[in-house]
Amino acid sequence: MLTINISELLLTVLSFFILMFLLNKLLYKPVISFREQRQKRMDDCHEQERLAKEKLAQTQKELDGRRTDSLKQAETILAQAKAQAQQEAEATAKQAEIQAEEKMQQAEKEAQELRRAGSKALEEQRRQLAADLADRLCH
Repeated sequence: MLTINISELLLTVLSFFILMFLLNKLLYKPVISFREQRQKRMDDCHEQERLAKEKLAQTQKELDGRRTDSLKQAETILAQAKAQAQQEAEATAKQAEIQAEEKMQQAEKEAQELRRAGSKALEEQRRQLAADLADRLCH
C-alpha cells in the first residue's frame, strides 16, 4: 500500500518553495533586470539614431536650400557679368568704329592733299614741258 509520509511531504513542499525563492532571487530577477536594462539601452540607441536621422534630413534640406540660393545668386551674377561684358563690347566696338571713321576721314584729307600736290606738280611739269617745247620750236 501506498503511504503518505506527511513530514516528507512538508519537507518536499518546503524545499520546493525555498528553491523557488532562491531561483527567483538569484537567477530570474537578475536575468530579467539585465534584459530590461539591455532593452532600455537598445531603445535609447534607436531613439538617438532616429533623432540623428531627423537632424541629418533637416541639415540636408537646409543645404539644398542654400545650394539653390547660391545657384540663383550665381546665375544672377553671371547674367549681370554677361550684360556688362556685352555693353563694354558694344562700347568698344562703337569707339573702334568712331576711330576708324576718323582715320578714314583723315586718310581722305591726306589723299586730297596728295592729289592737289600731285596736280600742282603735274601742272608745273606741264608748264615746264610746254615752255621747253615752245623754246625748242622757236629755236
